[in-house]
Amino acid sequence: MNEEMRNHGHSGDEAGFEREDLGTRGVFAFMIGLTIVGVVIYFIIIGMYTFLDKYERSQMATASPLVTSKGTMSRVVTQEYMEQRFKDNGAPMLEINERGQFRDFLINQENQLNSYGWVDEKAGVARIPIERAMELTVQRGLPVCPQGCANLNAAVAGEAPAQKSAASKQ
Repeated sequence: MNEEMRNHGHSGDEAGFEREDLGTRGVFAFMIGLTIVGVVIYFIIIGMYTFLDKYERSQMATASPLVTSKGTMSRVVTQEYMEQRFKDNGAPMLEINERGQFRDFLINQENQLNSYGWVDEKAGVARIPIERAMELTVQRGLPVCPQGCANLNAAVAGEAPAQKSAASKQ
């Protein structure tokens, strides 16, 4: 194999570059053309959105069919009327004053936590303020089970299901 074939047709004496590359004039012409096309597309899109925005405003209906001038409605829709209609068909009502309703809810919770009252009067279950409950817990202590109480409670709990299953079989 001769030397020329090993060098892929080039002799080792000639060092240089390939003269068939793309010229800088072509690259700059492409970049300028791309910029012009981008600007034209930008203005076309701006014009299209402006036209569509004007068209939408001209065709837009009232934001809500309930919002009309006072003289054209034959009946007045009040909050009580809407609540009654929603309760009748079981649909949930949307919140109309979220902050006020949430504030009222929190105040109600605070009042329940810091006041005396009955939870279940028939069963004798009452609620007391948190501070008083903590004082009573410190004074009286927590209920403590004697050493053998834990084993006794486990045995009683184990017997109860066995008794129920025996009673259901009879």
